[in-house]
Amino acid sequence: MKFIIIDDDPTGSQTVHDCILILRWDYKTLLKGLRSQSNLLFILANTRSLSEQDAIKRLEEICLSLKNVFNDLGWSKHDYMLISRGDSTLRGHNYLEPNMINKLLGPFDATFHIPAFLEGNRITINGKHFVNNIPVDQTIFAKDEIFGFETSDVRKLIYDKSNKAININQIQNISLKEIESLDIDKKNIVYKFIADLKNNVHVIIDIANYSHLNNFCYVVRHLQNRKRFLFRTAASFVSSISEINKNKKGEFYYSKLRRQNENNQFMKGIVIVGSYVDLATLQLNKILEIKECESIELDAMNMYKLFKLKDNLDAIKSLKNEIINLVRAAVKKDLIPVLFTSREIISCQDKCELIYFRNFLSLFLAEVVSEIKFEIGYLISKGGITTNTILSCGFSVDDVYLEGQILPGISLVTLDFINNNSKFPVVTFPGNLGDEDSLVKILEVIENRKF
Repeated sequence: MKFIIIDDDPTGSQTVHDCILILRWDYKTLLKGLRSQSNLLFILANTRSLSEQDAIKRLEEICLSLKNVFNDLGWSKHDYMLISRGDSTLRGHNYLEPNMINKLLGPFDATFHIPAFLEGNRITINGKHFVNNIPVDQTIFAKDEIFGFETSDVRKLIYDKSNKAININQIQNISLKEIESLDIDKKNIVYKFIADLKNNVHVIIDIANYSHLNNFCYVVRHLQNRKRFLFRTAASFVSSISEINKNKKGEFYYSKLRRQNENNQFMKGIVIVGSYVDLATLQLNKILEIKECESIELDAMNMYKLFKLKDNLDAIKSLKNEIINLVRAAVKKDLIPVLFTSREIISCQDKCELIYFRNFLSLFLAEVVSEIKFEIGYLISKGGITTNTILSCGFSVDDVYLEGQILPGISLVTLDFINNNSKFPVVTFPGNLGDEDSLVKILEVIENRKF
């Protein structure tokens, strides 16, 4: 069976390893992904960076392309399982995305909502979601300018995000006690409840550890040939349902992935921080304390002014050249450039405008990377939207290969943009993950030294 994950940013593969992540969904690329050796295929839809209307268009493209390839391969609906990967802090199009997949590739008997991400201490109890034991609506993530919310109750959140299109009383919840009692052999009441689901019922699954998750996934796999389920989940579910073994690659393996120059010397890399969450700022401040790093700040307010200008191409080009020269100067001094957007929050009355501006910022960073990609040995990219844009536009690749996790929950991918015999490593670092030292720790692993 192939597990197909439509990922709303490029960080949903953070619990698995050795599989393909595709950044395009044309027939040829999808076919390559579906025929790949791994039982996992990630489609980096990057829909969290899009407005609702743009997200709908992208999902239509992906689902229709998938349908065409399924038909040509002769796959039945039981040859694959679809997973809509979302954020473990409940940001994103939590109702829209599974709803569109159901319309285009359904029907499904149920949609299971499983936002638990155990590696990041995000759990769900009694239908309420927690981050580090704090109700998620009391965290900074709930104040997101685009995807903000006012409840930790996943049922209420789904109802709100549907614009009250569904009946809140019909949204079900399977508790921890019920998950623990699941018994296939005895066909108990909880098992029968799951087996009898139909007409795309929305069901929230309580999860507090991998034992709960594995118990639920065991039942799902058992029912796969007679039921059709859709999943809106965080990353932990993916590793459990696919039964991927733990990644055994050590730190030294990742450090050896750095590009080397013609003298077989490891080349300097670059760190890019686009995420605005408080945790990302803490991590940025820590890495800027390292004397071997060179701070390069991109003024967000200035970028917003350029964004608003109608005739801005010359100004953008000039600024881009300035940033590129600063990066090259840092590398020439044998320093690691740390390129980051200034920390002030740019607010817009129109959410769509804010989305477009953030994509404008990400594209600018991607264009910088595109100019210097042959001059650097690795990239550490902080922030999902930033990372996706750099991969798709900066490197212009169709797919990347997931090597594994350089730190728990933080993946490293490689791509072939120079030649088939050369790998280029990119660390895809979610904005909302890790502790204040995580960015420094990643740099120490990939550079194979202490700072």
